[in-house]
Amino acid sequence: MSKNTVRKKITGRQLMPGIFISLAISFLLFLYAPVDLYCANVSEFWFDFSTLLITALGMFAACFAVLMVLYLIAMLIHPYVYRIALAGGLTLFICTYIQGNFMIDRLPPLDGTSIWWGKYDILRKDTLLLWVVVLIVVIAAMIVLRKQKFFHVVMFISGCMTLMLLVTACSTVITSGALHSKLHLHVSVEEEFEMSADNNFVILVLDTADSREFTSLLEEHPEYREIFGDFTYFENTTGAYTSTLNAIPFILSGEWYENEGSFQDYLDRVYREAPLWKELKSRNYQIDLYEDDIRAQDASIVDNFDNVYFTKVTPVSYLELAKQELKLVGFRYAPYDLKRYCVIKEVYFNELRESHPEGSDSKAFTADNTAFKEDLAAQGVVMDETGNRFKFIHLNGAHAPFIYDKDANVIGVEQGSYRQSMEASITLAANYIQALKDSGAYDNTALIVMADHGYNGMGEKEEDFLRQAALLLIKGRNEQHDTMQISEAPISYEDLQEAYVRLLDGAQSDAVFDWKEGDTRERRFLEYAPGSEKHMVEYLQKGHAQDLTTMVPTGRVFDRQ
Repeated sequence: MSKNTVRKKITGRQLMPGIFISLAISFLLFLYAPVDLYCANVSEFWFDFSTLLITALGMFAACFAVLMVLYLIAMLIHPYVYRIALAGGLTLFICTYIQGNFMIDRLPPLDGTSIWWGKYDILRKDTLLLWVVVLIVVIAAMIVLRKQKFFHVVMFISGCMTLMLLVTACSTVITSGALHSKLHLHVSVEEEFEMSADNNFVILVLDTADSREFTSLLEEHPEYREIFGDFTYFENTTGAYTSTLNAIPFILSGEWYENEGSFQDYLDRVYREAPLWKELKSRNYQIDLYEDDIRAQDASIVDNFDNVYFTKVTPVSYLELAKQELKLVGFRYAPYDLKRYCVIKEVYFNELRESHPEGSDSKAFTADNTAFKEDLAAQGVVMDETGNRFKFIHLNGAHAPFIYDKDANVIGVEQGSYRQSMEASITLAANYIQALKDSGAYDNTALIVMADHGYNGMGEKEEDFLRQAALLLIKGRNEQHDTMQISEAPISYEDLQEAYVRLLDGAQSDAVFDWKEGDTRERRFLEYAPGSEKHMVEYLQKGHAQDLTTMVPTGRVFDRQ
């Protein structure tokens, strides 16, 4: 046997630890992590599992190739440099795994709100301690163990953990339903501003619009009382859920979801058979749903809505999609000081979706405030001849990021504030009301201007995510006041379904609820940290809706796996 052959065999054996650790790191970051995050939030991603797998495999292959080249270079430089590189890789693998699986409870939510990282500095200390401890242990093992034993330790740890992650990932994919093909829907903007000369019913949802903020703004903007002159402002209104995910289905159906059974089944049931749809159909209303995040997976729901179509979707760019997936993985798995560069918003993924609708040439509806403002200004409201029409329009409203001035012009996060976004929301509502008046459809339109939930600032504690004080203003058909009415009746979003029916019957706003000023009641609210809706805490509002001190936990919690 020649010396060259022996040398090649030894080199191949030496390279095995580098192959193992390269596979482990690449698998953890670019296959296991994306798959795990996808399966835990299947309904929140517009793309199918196959699309995720294409981008994940691409990132996995690229990472593995780069790491192997680096380990080959290290081995060629000197065996000791190679051992140091192996120690570094093992440390990176172990610390990254721990960061992404055991140090995530205190991470800020990715709900669009600007993150004040100073609140989370304790995570820097935890991260530093983790890396120091693991690095010391790995270096000690490298020094104490002989070369081949250290190689075996590297291969054993990386190999066993990768195998464990592989089994976990396969199990998660199978049990989560991620392999099921997604139903893709195109929510068209068609006829968004077309109203009937007969009867109209519109629900305009301004996301995150808090009644406490609106009450405060009434003092600063007396013109608001004129804008909503024919409305009743139900100041003492308690919503149902902390965030949009659960709040919108509840507004549409009045059905509580308490983490029992499949959330997807719940959504499908709401969009398929909510009492509101049945009531509207019985009265021959055309139903238009302008909601850009339906997430329903039941094909039959398309029959309920005149502006919703089946569509095929493809990524605009797999490379850009991979970049967003990488940032999402980084937010969870990267060391603390790198997480701030990995903040991701759902809209970033949505911007990479290319839709190919069947049966519609109109563009897709977006909840973007600017798009609504510009489209309304360009088209105005048009009143048709006959036929009853219902429209549910959900806008970003006052939701973070706070990038609007009071006139709903984009000014950037640095100059924006929640108060300005609330003012922008009122501007959008005011523009819409004026367009209805200009078209002649205002008087024959029952109109609800409301929030899906309120806002309580940035919080760290569970109770800080109470967002119970939701904005609610209502005007019936042909309703006229000298000025906006304010009611202190203790209203709950549980009362909305009956209110819808009464508005359809022609009731005025002061008659849509049975509850009156001076009545007392306890109103239910389910709270959860945004992104952690699998753990809900039940509260009762025992006082005024705007009073946080009278929000009392019942001790009941609702959890799901």
